Amino acid sequence: MKRAHLILHRSYCTVNSSFQISRLSKVGQINEARKCFDSLRFKAIGSWNSIVSGYFSNGMPAEARHLFDEMPERNIVSWNGLVSGYIKNGMITEAREAFETMPERNVVSWTAMVKGYVQEGMVAEAETLFWRMPERNEVSWTVMLGGFIDDRRVDDARRLYDMMPVKDVVASTNMIGGLCKEGRVDEARMIFDDMRDRNVITWTSMVTGYCQNNRVDVARKLFEVMPEKTEVSWTSMLLGYTLSGRMEEAEEFFEAMPVRPVIACNAMIVGLGERGEIGKARRVFDSMNERDDATWRGMIKAYERNGFELEAIDLFGVMQRQGVRPSFPSLISVLSVCGALASLEYGRQVHAHLVRCRFDVDVYVASVLMTMYVKCGELVKAKLVFDRFTSKDVIMWNSIISGYASHGLGEEALKVFHEMPSSGTMPNKVTIIAILTACSYAGKVEEGVEIFESMESRFCVAPSVEHYSCTVDMLGRAGRIDEAMKLIETMTVKPDATVWGALLGACRTHSRLDLAEVAAKKLFEIEPENAGPYVLLSSINASRANWGDVAEMRKDMRNKNVSKFPGCSWIEVDKKVHTFVRGDVRNHPEKTLISMMLEKTEGLLREAGYSPDCSHVLHDVDEEEKMDNLRLHSERLAVAYGLLKLPEGVPIRVIKNLRVCGDCHAAIKLISKVMEREIILRDANRFHHFKKGVCSCKDYCIHKHFISLDEHKSFSDFNIGFSEIVNKEALSDNSSSCCFSVVAMGSEGPTAVTINITGFKKFHGVAENPTEKMANNLKEYLAKNPQSKDVVLGSCTVLETAGQGALASLYQLLQSAINTKESESVTCGKTIWVHFGVNSGATKFAIEQQAVNEATFRCPDELGWKPQHLPIVPSDGPISTVRKNKTYSLFVHVPLFVAVDEETQMRFTASLLEVLTSVCK
Repeated sequence: MKRAHLILHRSYCTVNSSFQISRLSKVGQINEARKCFDSLRFKAIGSWNSIVSGYFSNGMPAEARHLFDEMPERNIVSWNGLVSGYIKNGMITEAREAFETMPERNVVSWTAMVKGYVQEGMVAEAETLFWRMPERNEVSWTVMLGGFIDDRRVDDARRLYDMMPVKDVVASTNMIGGLCKEGRVDEARMIFDDMRDRNVITWTSMVTGYCQNNRVDVARKLFEVMPEKTEVSWTSMLLGYTLSGRMEEAEEFFEAMPVRPVIACNAMIVGLGERGEIGKARRVFDSMNERDDATWRGMIKAYERNGFELEAIDLFGVMQRQGVRPSFPSLISVLSVCGALASLEYGRQVHAHLVRCRFDVDVYVASVLMTMYVKCGELVKAKLVFDRFTSKDVIMWNSIISGYASHGLGEEALKVFHEMPSSGTMPNKVTIIAILTACSYAGKVEEGVEIFESMESRFCVAPSVEHYSCTVDMLGRAGRIDEAMKLIETMTVKPDATVWGALLGACRTHSRLDLAEVAAKKLFEIEPENAGPYVLLSSINASRANWGDVAEMRKDMRNKNVSKFPGCSWIEVDKKVHTFVRGDVRNHPEKTLISMMLEKTEGLLREAGYSPDCSHVLHDVDEEEKMDNLRLHSERLAVAYGLLKLPEGVPIRVIKNLRVCGDCHAAIKLISKVMEREIILRDANRFHHFKKGVCSCKDYCIHKHFISLDEHKSFSDFNIGFSEIVNKEALSDNSSSCCFSVVAMGSEGPTAVTINITGFKKFHGVAENPTEKMANNLKEYLAKNPQSKDVVLGSCTVLETAGQGALASLYQLLQSAINTKESESVTCGKTIWVHFGVNSGATKFAIEQQAVNEATFRCPDELGWKPQHLPIVPSDGPISTVRKNKTYSLFVHVPLFVAVDEETQMRFTASLLEVLTSVCK
């Protein structure tokens, strides 16, 4: 009796100790479990098995094996525990070694080993071992079935399922899920209908299968007859609606859910975000008591996808303040937002997160980082990221080339492009688009055309509509409008809106109303609700003072409910983005200070000789109202706020959602000089880096060139040379005026041409008289090139400092020229008035009087300027009128920017003479 009692006591203690060791191990207190094990006076085999299993469960396989080897005796449970322990720790090789050394094996041993191979994705090894099993139970069959399904070997799974002696609910449910994943829903339904017993998981699997295969209505019917429903059942049905885009039904179903788990809320946020219903998505987000990383990621992504970048940045800030660690996808979304907003501070912060998490070594992350820095205007940082990687994929190459393109650095883009093949990476479709864009923005027309024409033979990339669009844009920017039109007519693919839009934009820049109307008509057919063509066509008509056509265009827009997307600009200050719209700072808390800064800059601009170019105002209003309209453009407001808030030495970064107008471009250039600040402006097309009165874009296609509508030729179409320019007369020593003559040889004999120069006496920050300086440069050039005795120069009139008085003097001078042009025609032949300055009022006056033709030269302060490659022709009457029909006056308005070296001034002067004499041949 005593012996029996002792045995029962020992058994109880052993069971109790084993339970205690297992319990402590499961909650991670392995050291306490070991203390409990070591305190046992009598260690039964069950206690040994429990402590060995505990070490395996806590990720300590070496300690587990050490104790296993110390066991005084082992049973089959011990060996099965060793095999299962290795499998739990992913040590499949050690598990197989233990399996092979087992003194005996049972069905549990075999099943454990098969399960191990399945978990490691080694389904072929599992299958081989499965067929070697001396016996199999329901678990064995189910494990192997799951292996086939996980390996997408559904046909093998179905054959195995049919062979199973007993098909329990787990096996049938797995088979239903596997078939549904492969789209074999009807086959799955047959198994479902044949089942005698179904649990809630079976029902949910069938509902999910229908939802996955876009048979949501059938899924809903099955859902309604479910005997019981869980959170998973409700969520599966909801996902069916959201994934198929049926958000109205999803909203109704969501409201009816008894419990709304996080995954269901996340699905609603994503679904509503994809549909653009950001307000509803945010309400779901705010209603959640618990959020996971997918919640934050989904909401940020919804904001990003729908253009709510400011809200995305704010939410990222909230996420950080609440201590939520962003995941990799969240950081990528935020990086994209930072790039869109040019939020450099947040972008750097995200970059730091990526570095800490070691995500920055991934080439995909590097590409996103580069794009962010490029969009923030930090091209140097983007290049540093690019250079860090010795092995670059095509996306990284595309990112850096696109970066150079957007900053107008055509030479650098071409250099990188030519390095690609030697690095082992061949350009793809996107690469060609990027390099063509770079050539377009930088004026590298010949290089771009050569790449376009050879892309198929060199890189095996067939030209797509995007490539044609880039090439049309490139030709159009260079003024080669007719070539662009010919390219469109010979396209191998149908032109889309981007192609016609590129042509229309070029027609706007170069005032080609005839082809502009053709392009606009095509765009009206393709995109009737797009306001862009209406605006561009109105702009061309407004520049020609065709206000009736402008009004008709606006009426047409109203009738068709076409609305223009409002222009806005924004700037980041102290991690807060400030947005400005045209003409309105009333709602800004610092409106008074902004207005004061605007007045300050306006005064400095006037002193520097700036006068607004009112041709950029598309409304028939008086000049004063036009000037007010220009000075309150959104980019000017953002720059003013940057001047107000950002310390000296910090670049002012402004983003605009539309293209910067020519007047604002000219104004911001001067602001960068008079305020001695670096200003980086990103518009809808590209970057403009303003510094010391110069823009990185070199004013390429910024200034408006007036194009003849009757004779569509640029000056490059003529044989231009200096052979006609010969001797000169001495300039007068009079500081306010000087007389000289120019005679150009025509085809029918000598033709006298009088060149009269006008200009201002002083510009802001310039000590010497710029007009006189230009006249002297002209004199010096003629002295060095005495090639004909027929060249004679006329008068040079220097006006007082730019301002209203000087403008009145210029008007009076031009009026005098108009009144006397007939008499001049008898004695002097043709007259060219060359006005050096930045005064668009004189240009407008000349056109309104219809007495003189007008041409605007681009600024002479850019290196490599070649006027023969730029169309510069009169707008008020074609060149043929000047050349053949004896119109005797040509007014040439030359924007004069004096902050250039002597060599550039001389080259400009020479080029100017070259063009002027060619007109009057």
